[in-house]
Amino acid sequence: MSSESITVADMMDRIPVGKFHKRLLGICGSAWAFDGMEVIIISFTLSILTEAWGLSGLTAGLLGSSALLGMIAGNWIWGRFADKFGRKKAFEYTVLTYSIFAGLTALATGFYSGFALRFLTGMGLGGALAVDMSYLSEHLPTNKRGRYLVYLDAFWPIGNILAVTLAWISLDLISTGGTVSLPFIGDVAGWRILFASAGLPALFVFVIRRKLKETPYYLAKTGNIDEANERIEAIAEENGSDYTPIQANELDTQEGTGFRRLFDTDLRNRTIVASIAWFGINFGYYGVFIWLPTTVGASGLVGNIYAYFILLGLVQIPGYLSAAYLIDKIGRKPTLGGYLVLSGLSTFLFANSLPQVSILGLGISGFWPFLVGLMAISFFGLGAWGAIYAYTPELFPTEVRATGNGFAGGVGKIAAVLGPIVAGQLAVSGTPTLMSLTPLAVAYIVAGLVVLSFGYETKGKQLQ
Repeated sequence: MSSESITVADMMDRIPVGKFHKRLLGICGSAWAFDGMEVIIISFTLSILTEAWGLSGLTAGLLGSSALLGMIAGNWIWGRFADKFGRKKAFEYTVLTYSIFAGLTALATGFYSGFALRFLTGMGLGGALAVDMSYLSEHLPTNKRGRYLVYLDAFWPIGNILAVTLAWISLDLISTGGTVSLPFIGDVAGWRILFASAGLPALFVFVIRRKLKETPYYLAKTGNIDEANERIEAIAEENGSDYTPIQANELDTQEGTGFRRLFDTDLRNRTIVASIAWFGINFGYYGVFIWLPTTVGASGLVGNIYAYFILLGLVQIPGYLSAAYLIDKIGRKPTLGGYLVLSGLSTFLFANSLPQVSILGLGISGFWPFLVGLMAISFFGLGAWGAIYAYTPELFPTEVRATGNGFAGGVGKIAAVLGPIVAGQLAVSGTPTLMSLTPLAVAYIVAGLVVLSFGYETKGKQLQ
């Protein structure tokens, strides 16, 4: 192959996975884990803040959803920012944004300040998820890209574990009667210590600034050919691989950027399918898991529910690993679509396993159907998350990759807010558990069928 035919994608495919890619996965994965920590940390303080601030059921629910609402705006705004001003700059700013406002939540004095600070935290989180995924995808060879993007999402449970650890320390280990005694300050509420500690990831910005550079795809698309070549050469050198310069006249002409580009003829179907998939997975996942402690506790089938949630976390690991294997073995489309459908069926099984619930008169309630359904929801649900994070950035060309990721993710976060509300309202109204979980299961299944029927397969295809 002559130098005249070498593109960025060709060169990135020629560089085998090595030291550079593993180091990059560690950095991007760490940021991803911090995202997971910041999202879940509110769940450990919501009951405390509800009592301390005298919140109603509505205001407590709004406070709990405030970060998710912010993530909708963050997905859309920061994705566009990354395509316009660069992935690295957006990466730095989003991590700094969510860290600062998470830390400042420690100073909240009531519902309004708490809601505003959590909303702003969510704006940074939504952007970070869209940008982190886009950044890593543009450094990976085609034959390993899907697997590594699933590995990225596997850092999420690490963030959840970190959140549990910080909550345990702040709210229990060093807390007496809900307060912590600090030198020269006096007694401070434990929940304030927890949120203050959540601001520490701001220090990670120095790692991003010092260790990461702009992606070759973005540099080439914006006409910075010399910088793109320097970047590719540095990656090749670190991995001990050969390097051939790309040429300016071989680059595709940028067809346009912005949200309008997502609905041009060549991308419209991909945008719609991705958005439906993101809506379904968020509606089903958050609708099920936000209420899961209540559902499991009310079942009367288990003793210590915390042991079961540890088991749920452990089951997520093979869920991710199986998705990482299958997306490269059988493809992104069948893996994502299949796991979404199986997540829906698992939700039906779990609902029907609960006492006094029956599908078509088939009584399958009991401990073992309950346990199998619960584990299956976690296995297939989290496997689907890994697959969708691998699939989405491959659907869009470089000029709108982060915008496309952000748009679909933002649609998903709308569903993340709606899912728990729908399930919660049905539960409060006295609707049987099976019926309250049915909309969540249907959302999973419909999203999976849409992907299987209309999705575009990206396995083995270079990034555009």
